[in-house]
Amino acid sequence: MKNTFPGYRKKTEKEIKTLWTKGTICFDANVLLNLYRYSNDTKDAIVELIQKFERNIWLPHQAALEYNRNRYEVIAAQEKTYKDFIDKIGQIEKDLQSTSKPPFLSEKVHLSLKKVFKDVNKEVDDSIQKYCDFLKSDPIYETLSKIFENKISSPFDNEKLKEIFKEGEIRFKDKIPPGYEDEKNKQGDRKFGDLVLWKQIIEKAKETKTPIIFITDERKTDWWWKIKDGRNMGPRQELVEELMVQAKVEFHMYSSERFLSYGLSYLEEQVNKKALEEIQEMKRIEVDRYRRDKEIERRRFRESRNVEIEINEELNHYKEKLQQIDEQMMEIRQQRNQLEFDVEENPEAHEFSENLRMHQRELSNERKHLRHRISMLREKTSHQNMGLRSFKDFIKDEEKKTKPNNGYS
Repeated sequence: MKNTFPGYRKKTEKEIKTLWTKGTICFDANVLLNLYRYSNDTKDAIVELIQKFERNIWLPHQAALEYNRNRYEVIAAQEKTYKDFIDKIGQIEKDLQSTSKPPFLSEKVHLSLKKVFKDVNKEVDDSIQKYCDFLKSDPIYETLSKIFENKISSPFDNEKLKEIFKEGEIRFKDKIPPGYEDEKNKQGDRKFGDLVLWKQIIEKAKETKTPIIFITDERKTDWWWKIKDGRNMGPRQELVEELMVQAKVEFHMYSSERFLSYGLSYLEEQVNKKALEEIQEMKRIEVDRYRRDKEIERRRFRESRNVEIEINEELNHYKEKLQQIDEQMMEIRQQRNQLEFDVEENPEAHEFSENLRMHQRELSNERKHLRHRISMLREKTSHQNMGLRSFKDFIKDEEKKTKPNNGYS
């Protein structure tokens, strides 16, 4: 059982220690980019731990490429975050203090409050300046460049990349990890970035014949095996099995917080609790944002569903009216045909026939208007259904995350 389904069992403590002793530790780009988002203490704690495993570490070329591609964007985003924060603090200070001391505050508290605002502003201004300076001279980049010197894999050539992209289309269609979730928000060949990285990991495992420990801050379930109650059971089974089949080695994954915690425990060093708490808080914020986005999608779906029902009701009403008009027009045609031989000799029949003809024309115009209205509603329904299908695909994906595909290429 264990050998047949290696991806479905939890590794023992002894097996994990063996991984840390003999394995190659490789890093995702998001782990390196998150160093710009942490406080100096947390950033230093992670960098120091990476350095302590210098004999075991390695960086896939795709991870190094994405780090370089996104580094300045992350720096600029952090600078903006601090500027937004200082604007909010300034508004609070303005609201509280206005032109004089608030009557409900003592002089002592009022002066303390002013000092707090002053200290906060200074500290945030210093952080903003730090990120501005990073755009000119980046100490994190310099440190990482030294750490990973001669420890970055070679890039795949164009022929190999084309082969991976072609395979990726098949894997994504069948929801085979990793990377298929990037199909929703990445354009062109960049959606295959995780697959390229995975292929480089496989190549490294084949070359070294050593187990792989992959450190990533990726939260998506095309990397992680999560059960229905939300608990993380480790890497996706397909990934463990694919690496075992392709390279005959074990595969395991850690987030930054678990890397920091377990790495220091393995080295028998004291865990930096403050750094762990900061990483956990960042993770909590990301999870909250993810849940909020999904709730917005669900609310939009419910609203779209209500609109679709209203459109269908209106559409059915117009279809019924159209059918009634068609029946009336058929009846008028039959009556006019019956009067065809009498109109020449009978003035009353002629007048009645003319009245029928005018009524027929009115019905024809009304019929044309109804058909146009039905066409417009069908087009609107089509757009609604596209949105509903998109959301239904999302729901199916969410359900499949708890029922991972067992196949791989």
